[in-house]
Amino acid sequence: MPNPDLSRYLPYKQTIFRRLGFNFVPGKTLLDVGCGDGSDADIFINAYGLQVYGTDVFTHPDIFQIHGLHFQEASIYHQPFPDASFDYVFLHDVLHHIDEEEQSPIKHQQALQELKRILKPNGYCLIVEGNRYNPMFYPHMVLMRGHNHWRQSYFKSMVSQVFPHAKFKFYEAHHYPWGGKIWKPFEWLMNNVIPPQFAAYNTSVARND
Repeated sequence: MPNPDLSRYLPYKQTIFRRLGFNFVPGKTLLDVGCGDGSDADIFINAYGLQVYGTDVFTHPDIFQIHGLHFQEASIYHQPFPDASFDYVFLHDVLHHIDEEEQSPIKHQQALQELKRILKPNGYCLIVEGNRYNPMFYPHMVLMRGHNHWRQSYFKSMVSQVFPHAKFKFYEAHHYPWGGKIWKPFEWLMNNVIPPQFAAYNTSVARND
């Protein structure tokens, strides 16, 4: 679906999905790993027309308000599905939370291998992950809130080891304080002038070849 109607969603969500730029095929199956409150799952169900499943290590109190979502509690390391179950697997700001204190590359590889296992042949793994050294994320998310976001180089290395032909994109998307319009010059500067190593989001689209 090349032009889904995202108008009823927050501008931040609209930006994430439009810049991801992936053409989901209605009716296909998607697993949202680390689905949280189900806000992304809602978009996949109602804007893209997908059959959506979700897993997380905890049950958010709002998750059962997402009509059409099939939810189960599960660790990213042990997804409760047979091999080759899904056309798409999606993660949004999940990877830096697994093995959060140690940040072990071995654990990260195990998680990505599990995602590969449940993907159908030629299915796609789509990952959206905050970038550690973005000038807005680093002081707010890393220093103040303690999120251990990955460096862009590490993100590319981890994903490429499991999905060698992954394609990467880097862009700006934020919940802007004090209204979004005053931040437009900053966003333009980040998207067009500042090197992509400092973009807010590292994203990858990886086919299960």
